[in-house]
Amino acid sequence: MGLAMKEFLKKKEDETEKNAAAIDRIAASMRVPREEVAPLYERELAEIQQNARIKTFLAIFAARRVEQLLRRMTGPRT
Repeated sequence: MGLAMKEFLKKKEDETEKNAAAIDRIAASMRVPREEVAPLYERELAEIQQNARIKTFLAIFAARRVEQLLRRMTGPRT
């Protein structure tokens, strides 16, 4: 396996870990099961990836959108 392929795979692995951590963080803070958060996060991330030219902060933007969506769905936390 070439160096470029190893770097690509490492980057993908890092992104996967970052996204999993974001999903866990949202689930904990919003008190919603991870199983409900994950598809929402993946959908929002995919949507914003389509038009993004700079991809550095997409996980942050996706997390914010999911939190806003969950707040609208569940109402304020008590």
